[in-house]
Amino acid sequence: MKNRHQLISHLRTSFCALAIAGMLLTLPSAVASGPPIPASGGFFPCFNYAGPPQQVGDNLIITFNVTGTSTGTFAGSFVGTEMQVVHRDGSINLHGSLVLTGQVDNNSGTLVFTYEGIGNAVTGHENLHGVGTQGTGGLAGVYVNLTLEGDVGAPNPGCDLSGAGTYTGQILFAP
Repeated sequence: MKNRHQLISHLRTSFCALAIAGMLLTLPSAVASGPPIPASGGFFPCFNYAGPPQQVGDNLIITFNVTGTSTGTFAGSFVGTEMQVVHRDGSINLHGSLVLTGQVDNNSGTLVFTYEGIGNAVTGHENLHGVGTQGTGGLAGVYVNLTLEGDVGAPNPGCDLSGAGTYTGQILFAP
């Protein structure tokens, strides 16, 4: 009986490994149509509470609806959500996703960005890493890797909080 269980376990492990390998083969691969190009510019987010902040142990969980504009390499507007975990010492872990509607050079479309990073509730300063994929229109096949840095402060009209920051990174256009 012990050998039968070992055989079944081995078969399950082998099947899982083959299934994972098969899934990886079906994922799209980025074949560049040229070298990466630099990206830089500014962003101006407007944060509105998606619901009341929630106290969970020593942490405060805040979810925002985020809208805003970006300038520079990515010219357009964006909409998305962000979740922040504010710790007792004022440090923040955050992550979010948004859809940019705009253009890069003469290529217009939409691009999905996900980002994560850290912040400081006392100073309002944040450092983020963002990735953009899943483009449509002229931004289909675009892959983006960005470093973002900014400050959140007093609200602008229509915003619970407002911010401003800069981004730098690279864009890869795949066919």
